[in-house]
Amino acid sequence: MRKGLVVLFYVMVLYMFISFSWWTILLLEKNNDSLALELNVLQLQNAMQPVPEIKLIATAEYKTIEKGYAKQRKMILSEAIVMMILLMAGTFQLYRTLTKEMELNRRQKNFLLSITHELKSPLSSTKLSLQTLMKRNKLDDENYFKLLTNSLDDIDRLKILVDNLLLSARIEDHSYQPSIELCNFSAMTEEIFNKSKMVYASRKIMTQSIIPDLYVYADTLALQTIINNLIDNAIKYTPEKALIHCQLYEKSGDLMLAIADNGFGISDTEKQKIFSKFYRVGNEDTRSTTGTGLGLYMVKELLKLLNGKVEVKNNLPAGTVFEITLPKAQTS
Repeated sequence: MRKGLVVLFYVMVLYMFISFSWWTILLLEKNNDSLALELNVLQLQNAMQPVPEIKLIATAEYKTIEKGYAKQRKMILSEAIVMMILLMAGTFQLYRTLTKEMELNRRQKNFLLSITHELKSPLSSTKLSLQTLMKRNKLDDENYFKLLTNSLDDIDRLKILVDNLLLSARIEDHSYQPSIELCNFSAMTEEIFNKSKMVYASRKIMTQSIIPDLYVYADTLALQTIINNLIDNAIKYTPEKALIHCQLYEKSGDLMLAIADNGFGISDTEKQKIFSKFYRVGNEDTRSTTGTGLGLYMVKELLKLLNGKVEVKNNLPAGTVFEITLPKAQTS
């Protein structure tokens, strides 16, 4: 379907350019034919004059006719050039719009596939845990609390996912208004990072270097969402037993939070796209990592509201560094 639309678009554009060029050439030829016809009439009239030896080219009538048709020829050419420029500009804009719509449709399709998986997995896991608790009355305390903990973790996953969806919708329609207050950036980052470290301790190597008591003026929910999404993104795209390092420090009056991983890295082309809504590297049918494509989009948009910014850099020898900058709050 997509290929057919592209082919139809190119055929339509080619037809418009050929038709317009043909009509321009036809008008110029008709203009030349009209000029030749009037000159023939003028020549016949001049031949009937008492002094026929007067050269036609020297007559005022000839100059007037030639000047008029030269003006018409100039008008045809100038209008043709203007219309061609407008046609090319409109075609280019239409092509960009069509390309964006096709890309958005692809991202939305990937989003639906991923959100289905994201919702189904914790629901299935929670249902299985609860069914196990109902059917087996002789579970020991360790397994009993393990099943309960797994269920609560799955519910937390669902809550974060739903919160992200709602927050993303509010950001897009500009209804989200941050509630600015003094936040302990250090304590918040350390708490979120340590919680993730406890969950993924057996699968990732997670280290931190966080300077204590660094404060920013920000919205608590927005700041938590930013930190959560950056850490979660690093965990998803980092291989087993690879390093993830969280660093929070001060630089030139600003606070810098850097989440570095030793994952597969991001190409320069992808770096320009990863902050777009629903965009994810690769295709949803072949991608092994979970996600909705909303995380980095919300990071960028929320930082705009907090007067911050985000940068993505290459981590040496391999991996990616996401670095955010926020103004430091002056506290007594």
